[in-house]
Amino acid sequence: MKRRKFLKYATVSLATPFLFQGQWISAMENRSAMDVLSSYNPDRKLVLIQLDGGNDGLNMLIPISEYDNLANARRNILVDKAQILKLTEETGLNPAMPELSNLYKEGKVQFIQGVGYPSPNLSHFRSKDILNSASDSKTIISTGWAGRMFNNQYPDYPNGFPNDKQPHPIALTFGSTSSSVCQGDLANYSAVLTNLSSNYTNSSPNGTYPETPFGNELRFVNTMMEQTESYLSVIKEAASKAKNLSTLYPASGQNGLADKLKLVANLIAGGLQTQIYVVSLGGWDLHSSAVSSETDKLTGAHPNLLSKLSKAIAAFEDDLRLLNKADEVMGFVYTEFGRRIKSNDSLGTDHGTTWPAIVFGSKVNPGIIGNNPSIPAVVTKSDNLPLQYDFRSIYTGLYKQWFGLDELEITQHLGKSFPEIQVIAKSTGSSPISDSGESVKLWPNPVEDQAQLSFEADGELAQIQIYSITGQLVENHMRQRFPKGNQEIQLRLGHLSAGTYQMILQKSTSRETIRFVVK
Repeated sequence: MKRRKFLKYATVSLATPFLFQGQWISAMENRSAMDVLSSYNPDRKLVLIQLDGGNDGLNMLIPISEYDNLANARRNILVDKAQILKLTEETGLNPAMPELSNLYKEGKVQFIQGVGYPSPNLSHFRSKDILNSASDSKTIISTGWAGRMFNNQYPDYPNGFPNDKQPHPIALTFGSTSSSVCQGDLANYSAVLTNLSSNYTNSSPNGTYPETPFGNELRFVNTMMEQTESYLSVIKEAASKAKNLSTLYPASGQNGLADKLKLVANLIAGGLQTQIYVVSLGGWDLHSSAVSSETDKLTGAHPNLLSKLSKAIAAFEDDLRLLNKADEVMGFVYTEFGRRIKSNDSLGTDHGTTWPAIVFGSKVNPGIIGNNPSIPAVVTKSDNLPLQYDFRSIYTGLYKQWFGLDELEITQHLGKSFPEIQVIAKSTGSSPISDSGESVKLWPNPVEDQAQLSFEADGELAQIQIYSITGQLVENHMRQRFPKGNQEIQLRLGHLSAGTYQMILQKSTSRETIRFVVK
């Protein structure tokens, strides 16, 4: 097996000696680290919580304004109106979630109604793949939406990692395999952690390998696992440097999600600089027995899961607050699809389309985004909730507001632009980048062959890049440290196809754009 092909399949694991991802990863443009300058903010951390199986959003975020028609459609599983925890006069939470209701009242939760994508696929596997890759329903993309962001920031990964500049895992999945959210061009950026007691044993302890294809691959596998062992050492060290302070966590073993988030808080407090943490809670595919009975809708599988989610998030947020780390962390809760409006005769619901997302944290833009779905008086078994927001609009908000990416980068990562949902409070988002172009001049414009570029430099590193009008990188022109003062550079642009382009002058603290036309 060629090393490049091996990298496409490999998963770095802290739980087992070696894991295959089992997913074909297409080769994409490989850029060196010197090619990329970005406003990306690596100090901010995002916790992704996947509700595995398809959450029944109508039984979690309940449209009180539509209660009577909703009761006609799912009387056997819908809680009594008086038991709903009111967030507003129009909308409330399942009574199993008082902790999340309190966080909402504290301004630390945002709900986004009607999340999904056009032409939804109701297969668990395919819909997860769509959500994790940020693809259209009929397009296969082999990288993850976070992995593509990391491709720009760490283009040489996994070669040379960990290193002095990046000693910590870039992303961390709690489970048995790396999350496809973090799949990059050549490897998955997410290490995998099951527990803190895992160990690695080199299968060639003397460091010698036969000069054969097998020997070359064995050398590579061991190199990857040595890297894994280094990450595990750093993780253990971070865990030893801090202690959880919240008393709200359930007893160990009672709530698996809370146990994972407790460790995440511990690692963040201990100084781990991992940027994305991926955790999951399974069991949401409730075609039957979602509640205990038609007379007891407060207990059963779904209320139990909602309670675990609510308690875990509340304890995690309380812990981060006590550890003085709350402002560094945001959380995003998602599922692969929602459920049908009408319940079935088995006290459950079947696969549906849209669902309510949850964004939480001290920096969130609090409230409810979107409207309560309109529930018809007569609902058939095939009726579904309408799409209000494409899930990639949430990713756009996280990319831009939390991680500080600009619109061109976001368009590259998502393939096209999407309306941006304000997920982060405007006063706490990343500092905006200058995009005025006032100090940058290019002439003549339109350009036939050569053009003169003039700009002010501060003695800092800068890069000149050219993008198409649709946001695709056309070429990296130069990257160097320019002396302080006015700079005038002659550029050859006549080889470009006729059309409109954007020239980006990217510095470490600013970005300036000028549009030009090639005849």
